[in-house]
Amino acid sequence: MAQSDHARYNPSACGIFLYIRPSLQEETTHRISTYPVAAVQHLQIDRQDSSIELNRTADRWYMSKPIKGRVNESKIDRILEILSATSQHLLPFANLDRYGLQQPMIELHIDQEPFKFGDFAPITNEQYLATRQQVFLVSPRYAASLSVLPTDLLSLKLLAEDEMPVEFILSNMRLKHDEGWQLIPEQTEPSLSQTELNQWAQAWRFAQAIYLTLASGQPEENEREISILLHDGRKIKLIAEQNDSELTLLRVDEGVRYHFPVSLGKRLLDPYTMHREQAVIAE
Repeated sequence: MAQSDHARYNPSACGIFLYIRPSLQEETTHRISTYPVAAVQHLQIDRQDSSIELNRTADRWYMSKPIKGRVNESKIDRILEILSATSQHLLPFANLDRYGLQQPMIELHIDQEPFKFGDFAPITNEQYLATRQQVFLVSPRYAASLSVLPTDLLSLKLLAEDEMPVEFILSNMRLKHDEGWQLIPEQTEPSLSQTELNQWAQAWRFAQAIYLTLASGQPEENEREISILLHDGRKIKLIAEQNDSELTLLRVDEGVRYHFPVSLGKRLLDPYTMHREQAVIAE
């Protein structure tokens, strides 16, 4: 009888069964949000000492606070990835202080839906996230997409896609489009071809800065004013400052400085630079 009972109960075999069984169970995933990306119209990123607000207008994103400006759309897409995120860990919405969620360092509002980011879990290195009266563990990349500086979210392009120049007014010349680009006054030597003038205008049209800063401080003595007239009648005023390392263009309407490498700066300020560069290559 004792032998029969021993055959039915084997502690070693039971231990192996309990160890293996959890690995055979499918892991449960929890959806962080059900809010549709296409419906989002407003974003707000709050930190303890700053706030950034972004709004969608006519399917394009713009910053409204702390400054007004065009936004890098790809960075908005990364922020909105939180709406499709999932988590394998769903925790009770209680004792939020132990998760760092009572006074979170970062809080994202997508329309009326809040996402509060807290501390990191010591084992998984995931981050605690509170939303919809629930706490999840998620990848740290979602909070990392919430830039600290407002300029990190702005577009590096000097001109928007719908800002089509028809006239450039520099301190010593004008370039006007009338059935082709015309340089006023045009130097007799060298004479720029229509192709070269088109290339110069396109360099302005698609100019992209290497980084941005907010306008601050006193103007430099060597600053120059540049005006760009657009096809719809709008006018963009720029303040140019050039030194040995870079060209900065302040868009007065945005209050943002666009920083360009010195090589591109020379081309933008002088249409004859491209001609001279091509002449050197030809030699």
